[in-house]
Amino acid sequence: MSKTIKIFSVLILFFSLYAKAQKKFEATLYFLDGSKRSGKLTEVMDRDSKLIFIENGSKKREKIKVKSLDKVEYVNPENSHEPITVELRECVFYTSKKPQTEYCWLKKVHTGEVSAYITYGTDGGIRNAHHYTVTPSYLVNVFFQYKNEKPQLIYFHNSTWTPNKKKIIKRHVRNFFKDICPNLVSDFEEDKIEMKTNTGILMEYYEKNCLSNQNTSKI
Repeated sequence: MSKTIKIFSVLILFFSLYAKAQKKFEATLYFLDGSKRSGKLTEVMDRDSKLIFIENGSKKREKIKVKSLDKVEYVNPENSHEPITVELRECVFYTSKKPQTEYCWLKKVHTGEVSAYITYGTDGGIRNAHHYTVTPSYLVNVFFQYKNEKPQLIYFHNSTWTPNKKKIIKRHVRNFFKDICPNLVSDFEEDKIEMKTNTGILMEYYEKNCLSNQNTSKI
């Protein structure tokens, strides 16, 4: 695989972690005060305020406030030597012209001057006795982070139809890259960069053409 990974290629394993909604996983909690605890933990989902945790050697169920955590490291059910780490970070969304922020659980999939993260959420839908009145759905978000700035939504993939999705994605790309790589913005808006679902294409373009040590005019 190339230096700049194809970000969506790592999603299959990430999805498998969340597919079993009620299962508890072996995990280590890393707290903001520098302490850590190991035990069994329910999966981390966006917008959860607390996590159900049972410490090793105990049978007591505890509710852990997510705002007290820095990150959570799960044992990879497919390979115990490769843990899955998710970090709680304040993220930026452009749902309109003005940015909004929200705390998200992110998995880092690429490290660099621009880093990349993913997050995943589900909606169980609404079901009556015979059928769903609201169909279950899922949402994958891809965030890019420039240096130490807040991660910013760059792309989303969902199981439901989204009107004007292409226009929305172009807005995300423009808002993130307009100051650090304006050529990427113009080429993307002119459809010279064919991304589809592979956001790694944007990363490759940036690292080839716009790294700060290659572009002295870059902010």
